[in-house]
Amino acid sequence: MKSSTFPVKFEDLYGFTAEGNIDDVNVLNEVRERVREQGKVWWDLEASKGANWYLQPQISWNGEGISVASLKLSKLANTITLKRLIRKGIPPVLRPKVWLSVSGAAKKRSTVPESYYDDLIRATEGKITAATRQIDHVSS
Repeated sequence: MKSSTFPVKFEDLYGFTAEGNIDDVNVLNEVRERVREQGKVWWDLEASKGANWYLQPQISWNGEGISVASLKLSKLANTITLKRLIRKGIPPVLRPKVWLSVSGAAKKRSTVPESYYDDLIRATEGKITAATRQIDHVSS
């Protein structure tokens, strides 16, 4: 039996136990290293530009790419930098905050009442919908 086909258990990037062979573990270790290196780029940029520099209201996602509401040179440079960094990978710990900002979700969230999520929950509580059937695997 080749060592590359011998099954081993390992933890993936998100903490889940996975099973694969030694080649899978080696690939995962390479990915971990790339994620670590890209994370260092983000942290270095945060150290130089300040925390949350990417949360500027002038930078947003328009469905086709990042759009720029203000063409000030510093903002444009930040937009180009952000676009390049997103393409190379956002560190897992920053993903929720970055995507909330650049997707426009933060802006959208600010336009709905604070009770919006609870209102949605109440509206479907106790009801079987297409979504609950899919999530809970409930058959009708």
